[in-house]
Amino acid sequence: MRRLLVVTGALAIVGCSYHNVLYNANQLLSEGEVARRAGQDSLATARYLDVVRKTGDALRDRPESDWADQTLVLHGRARFRLGELRAAQAALRDAERSFPEVADESRVYLAAIHAEAGDARSAMAEVNRALSGPLPPEPRSEAHLIRGRLLLERGMFDAGGWDLDRAAEAGFGIRIEAGIERLRWSIMHEEEARTRDAFERLLRDPRGGIRHDTVMGLVGAAADVWGQAAVASMLDGVRSSPWDRVARGNVALTRARMLDQAGDTTAARKQAMDVASGLGIAAADARLLLARWQLERARDLDAVYGVRTLLLPAGSDTRAAFQLEMVERMESFTGLGYTQPLGFFAAAEVARDHLGAQSVARGLFLAYAAAAPDDPWAPKALLAALDISPDEGDRAWLRGRLEANPNSPYVLAMSGGASAGYQELEEELDVRLRGLTQR
Repeated sequence: MRRLLVVTGALAIVGCSYHNVLYNANQLLSEGEVARRAGQDSLATARYLDVVRKTGDALRDRPESDWADQTLVLHGRARFRLGELRAAQAALRDAERSFPEVADESRVYLAAIHAEAGDARSAMAEVNRALSGPLPPEPRSEAHLIRGRLLLERGMFDAGGWDLDRAAEAGFGIRIEAGIERLRWSIMHEEEARTRDAFERLLRDPRGGIRHDTVMGLVGAAADVWGQAAVASMLDGVRSSPWDRVARGNVALTRARMLDQAGDTTAARKQAMDVASGLGIAAADARLLLARWQLERARDLDAVYGVRTLLLPAGSDTRAAFQLEMVERMESFTGLGYTQPLGFFAAAEVARDHLGAQSVARGLFLAYAAAAPDDPWAPKALLAALDISPDEGDRAWLRGRLEANPNSPYVLAMSGGASAGYQELEEELDVRLRGLTQR
């Protein structure tokens, strides 16, 4: 009797240990699913690998356990999420054939494997069969998601939408995933009204922001189909979206850029100013965007200096600090240019290379050429102005001025002729500009 009790106790301990492994693996898989749906791929992968290890050890040690059916399903699901389709299919087929109680659940994930492999017909057959039987809530939700995706791929939006709604109702974090699928296939089939509705649904969902990177990619895909202005209109709901500040700010700034590219600069600026009035990285991004627009359109020095008002509130951001430093440097060089004309050249290079203020840079290059027409670098300044002049009339005028310096090494180099002394001039210019920098 004592021996029997010892054996019975040992079996109970082993069984309890196996059950704990199964419980832990199930928890890890759930954590992996949450991370995957939130776009945290590294964390999701780590959790799936843990599931594979734990369930693999359990199946090897006790293949005849009472919980082998559920362990096989967990093992197959984790393998599938890791992209190991062959191993996942083997585990799930084994579960389907050996354990009738988990056969339908196994078919859900076998359908997912077929879909991933591009076999839509087999995927649909498997998922329909699975949905015809009893399923626990989570795999049933997954099955509706898979079938909804397959139907949308065929352009069957009413039927597919019904399945996605059923998938979302069950919870498990699938609602946003279903919304992404609705959006993706609406764009793929060029359904403009459905795309607008899908964007609006996601923007109204407080949890939609966890997938804002995916949404941003789909914004670009939609713009390729309908253009910047139309998609900016679709994103109008971002203003009142309950998404978190960073996610909402990123989408709002994308919308601002689209409005700007579409020519609605007033609306673009208003959208960017809304974001800039907040806090954090999104507000700094907005201020940098507004500053870039102002610099690109600047026609005089005051417009360049005026970006300091925009950038100073974001001065702790390294990008904004660098821009502020470049504005200060340009202003310093410009002031120096009134007594040492080469300062205008140095200021022009800062405006062109670091601030993107092309029109102001052009004016400063011309100011140097006018103040020091006999300097050997005056033709270089004219060539630099020519390179950033968009107007053909201005370009013709500059070419005419360059023709007045046919022997300049810079003019000769431009025309492909011999340019003796070019390297020496460049080296001397570099020395002189560094001398100005060190003042």
